[in-house]
Amino acid sequence: MSILKRPLLAVVALLLSISAFAETEVPQDSREFFVDESKLPFESILGLPSQTAWGVLEGAGYQIEIPDNWNGDLVMYTHGFRGEGEELTVDAPPLRAWFMANGYAWAASSYSKNYYDVKAGIESTNALARYFTQEYGEPNRTFITGFSMGGHVIGAAIEMFPNIKCPRGKGGATCRRIADVLGKLSGGVAYDGAVPMCGVMGDEALFDYFGDFGLAAEANAGITSVYPPPEDYAVTVLPQLIAALFTDFGAGFPVFLTEAGERQKALTKQLSGGERPVFDEAYPAFQGLLFSFTGSTSDLSGVLPGDNYDNTDRLYQLDASRGLTREERALNRAILRLEADPNANPDKLIGLERLPIITGRLAIPVVSVHTLGDLFVPFSMQQIYAREAKANGREGLLVSRATRAIGHCEFSGDELVTSFADMVNWVNTGERPAGDDILDRANVADPNFGCQFSEGEVASRLGIPACSSEDAI
Repeated sequence: MSILKRPLLAVVALLLSISAFAETEVPQDSREFFVDESKLPFESILGLPSQTAWGVLEGAGYQIEIPDNWNGDLVMYTHGFRGEGEELTVDAPPLRAWFMANGYAWAASSYSKNYYDVKAGIESTNALARYFTQEYGEPNRTFITGFSMGGHVIGAAIEMFPNIKCPRGKGGATCRRIADVLGKLSGGVAYDGAVPMCGVMGDEALFDYFGDFGLAAEANAGITSVYPPPEDYAVTVLPQLIAALFTDFGAGFPVFLTEAGERQKALTKQLSGGERPVFDEAYPAFQGLLFSFTGSTSDLSGVLPGDNYDNTDRLYQLDASRGLTREERALNRAILRLEADPNANPDKLIGLERLPIITGRLAIPVVSVHTLGDLFVPFSMQQIYAREAKANGREGLLVSRATRAIGHCEFSGDELVTSFADMVNWVNTGERPAGDDILDRANVADPNFGCQFSEGEVASRLGIPACSSEDAI
């Protein structure tokens, strides 16, 4: 045995022993889900002949389609949150017809579990990619794209294999072998390029955002927060909260804000990505959804073994200024401070956390796109991802783009095609496509921000300010 192989095996043995420690059981472990196999069959698109396949793999339903003009590349599609029901469902990617016309095979999994179980999503998607190779041959390249929670699946999956920089020379060769072994050991797949759309690229930060919104709403309304929240929160606390923040309480879902409501809006702007176009138009549309998360615990409905929300060190602000105003100081004094259970989502050296963490250690080209008005999975998710990639020296592998729309994952067909095609061209040629500087506050606040990559029509564009430059929608 060579000297180089001995330390490699020692590292692998150590990591195997560490990863063998048992995890705390959670309700998600014992939940049962099912696939209605009668809903899996599907036919080729008229005029785009293909081979179609479907079935159940490791508890997850799947669909596969290979066009007759297959170019040898495979696209793995990752769907978003499917709720907390027992039935697992599969759907085709929105770009299915374009994939078929351009020679790409695709595969999509239902995931083996519902709820916000990103770990299950990654494991099912990777298992399906390996199954495709086993049944149809190894693809030339494997790409991955998806939406919302599927973006979280993508962000964590592409960091599994490999996600470390290796030096040149003999040391680099050993490093690359370790990366290869760790990737396979963790169940990873070596993806070649990725396009997460409206993705939860900030992982745990999404649920911090929901928690911050609710606790800040109570503080702004002058309501004393109680945690855990009472079981009858929706019929006791929530009506008081809405009445304190809106002047038209009782007339459908309210729109017009009190002074306390204006503070809540200002806070939400800062939490969700800062000053930017489309926010004012989007804010009323998301109130019902955001208030539906207030009064919740942070164990993701039993996916985690404990509460994962922590705001002990959070500084809440109502504007972009670093200094604190009198109102901001009052808010920071009033808001309830909670500490996360340290065992809720512990980091792992190998394998996936219960709620997988995205570190920004990219190893492949990624084009990540988000609508500016999305307040469900807010624009700040992209800013977090960009900051993490930059902190790891991987900003050259990430292109971030903003589009001007209100809805969650509300993209035009043109935007979907352009994003995917630009990623593939990047992989093919090495030429990094253009993106937006989403970490420059002044740039993001510009009235024309988001114009460059907005193309085609979606419903909510009719209600937002038009661009006033040559980059107009």
